[in-house]
Amino acid sequence: MTPHGWRTTCTASLLCLVLSVAPNESFASNRPVESIENQVSLKTVELILNGVGVRNLLFLDMYQVALYLPRKLNDPVAILDRDMPRRLRIKLLRDITVQQDLKYLMSGLIDNNSAEELAAIQAPLDQFTTLMHKIGQILNGDVVQLDYLPSFGTRIWLNQHLLGTVPGAAFNRSLMKIWLGERPIQNNLKRSLLGEIRDAI
Repeated sequence: MTPHGWRTTCTASLLCLVLSVAPNESFASNRPVESIENQVSLKTVELILNGVGVRNLLFLDMYQVALYLPRKLNDPVAILDRDMPRRLRIKLLRDITVQQDLKYLMSGLIDNNSAEELAAIQAPLDQFTTLMHKIGQILNGDVVQLDYLPSFGTRIWLNQHLLGTVPGAAFNRSLMKIWLGERPIQNNLKRSLLGEIRDAI
């Protein structure tokens, strides 16, 4: 292979790696970048911090995510299968367009849900993407919250402003699989959200 061909191949390979939307491992630290509340209220329900970690891509920290539950659980199946209140708090660590964000989310949904499961949540998923498209761009420091209550559905917040509510337990479960499913968006982030990486809390 010529030097030019070698450089072209290496550049293309690196670009593919950087643009990979759901790598299971990363090279950056998974330590949180800010302190997190240990307890929050969701309506009348008290939730406690189950775990927190950083989503990263190579050496770039993308966002910090924290999972709150009524009680600590380290079994992802138990978390996903129980219809209980929960909060996923995401703080952006760099600017990102909603189109990019939805692309990452869709990749995680496809990786962790069957075709039948995705078909069953098509209506609420369409509602969710419509709500997200109204934002346009999510900026460094913005906070997105996904609050789930069995009687209400998933409430989507941006910087404490309610964007809307998406009904259905199945939708929230499918969404949570992006981080807690069998093929999570990032393995060490899943472990952090489950409280397995103690230094990350």
